[in-house]
Amino acid sequence: MQSRLSEISLKNFDLAQKPAYSRSNIMPGILHIGIGGFHRAHQAVYTEEILAGGDHRWGIIGASLRSTTMRSRLAPQDFLYTLCIRHADQNEYRVIGGIKDVLTISEHQHQLIELIASPQIKIITLTITEKGYCLTSSGELDEQHPDIQKDLINPYFPVSAPGLLARGLLYRMEKGAGPISIISCDNLSHNGHSTRQAVTGIAGLFSAQHARWISDHVSFPDSMVDRIVPATNDADMLRFVQETGIEDSGLVICEPFSQWVIENNFASERPEWESAGVQFVDDVAAYEKIKLRLLNATHSALAYIGMLAGYEFIHEAMADPILSRFASHLMDKEISPFIQSPKGFDLDGYTRSILERFANPSIQYRTAQVANDGSLKLQQRIYPTITEHSKMNTHSSGLVLVVAAWLHCLNTSEYASLFSDPGGEIIRGYSGDNLAYLVSSESKTLGAIWEDEQFKHQVKEVVTALKQHNIYTMLQRAMRID
Repeated sequence: MQSRLSEISLKNFDLAQKPAYSRSNIMPGILHIGIGGFHRAHQAVYTEEILAGGDHRWGIIGASLRSTTMRSRLAPQDFLYTLCIRHADQNEYRVIGGIKDVLTISEHQHQLIELIASPQIKIITLTITEKGYCLTSSGELDEQHPDIQKDLINPYFPVSAPGLLARGLLYRMEKGAGPISIISCDNLSHNGHSTRQAVTGIAGLFSAQHARWISDHVSFPDSMVDRIVPATNDADMLRFVQETGIEDSGLVICEPFSQWVIENNFASERPEWESAGVQFVDDVAAYEKIKLRLLNATHSALAYIGMLAGYEFIHEAMADPILSRFASHLMDKEISPFIQSPKGFDLDGYTRSILERFANPSIQYRTAQVANDGSLKLQQRIYPTITEHSKMNTHSSGLVLVVAAWLHCLNTSEYASLFSDPGGEIIRGYSGDNLAYLVSSESKTLGAIWEDEQFKHQVKEVVTALKQHNIYTMLQRAMRID
């Protein structure tokens, strides 16, 4: 007979590694905003190692900005959940106990502001996706963003992450609660700088003194995170119950690989995450560039190309020899020549590991899930390498095909209904062979590269060709296969 995961049922969950500490001794020291699957499979796991090692100051309070779902799932389970690490031939289970509570901005807004101002909270981490920072394509605070507009009108009841942080930090300043460090764990170039821009940007609109205090007392370390965490579906839940006899509404699935690199720039105390495998470095940029331009770019490529080839999952796309070859072509021929590796970094080994990870059949990562928010992701993952090719007058046919495939997917109802994109309405508003040129009028939103005539011409030609030829013909052209 199955039972729901809780402090009581945990005692009989013999298949899982259990928290190696008394949860009653844990004190909250970290506030995490955006408590979805990625955080619970990544940063929370590193922190679990610290708690297990005996430093009990680093319990996590989670915060949801968009829904109450995660709180409703975890609260009946005493905020416990299971991490399922899927190896090629077996599952490994671990129950994570470091989350003390999950709050929602709709129900606990003032509590969240109090927590940001609490001297006990030393670290704030974020996984709110690229769009959650409310930035323009040039990396500045988008003052016209609907959520920022709401926060400017009613700053005491913020709805955006930058607005919430700015309000909480104002209260922290007024209370004299001391310095704090805020770590973005999202796939943004220079994500620490981006977070600083968002938070100080909105704070400065209210008070120059407030913005100066943030500059003097709050650090925003860059960080790079890496782990494949597909969305947990009903089939995953059913399989888990069948294997364990435990029902877990917070179950999260992930691959074995995990990496976290953080800039050694903290204004406050921090967990000794290095003992759990975190790398602290002076400059994250090189690691960030490698991950964004190799792993994330190739992931996006497989998402759009895979959809056009009829594949639901990334690992299915990788099982196709032409798509697998295209992924290798992108990394080896078009991206790697513009990558400078940190000393001692095995770039060839890293690219091989990416292909192996994407091909893992135990990780059911939908192409549509990876395709979400392409208008933001491509600006970080694809466009910088195309720009470097343009400067060197070299070919980036494969990367241009990815951009054209993204446009084609968004402009074709068969595919556009499968994923979401903040630029979707703009792109679906245009049609015809001049799609690329029409879209270029939206460069402020979609990226400055759309002002480049050569780029627009290349994308226009490929978008037109996609309407006339199947994706395999286009892949062969991009790789120059006879």
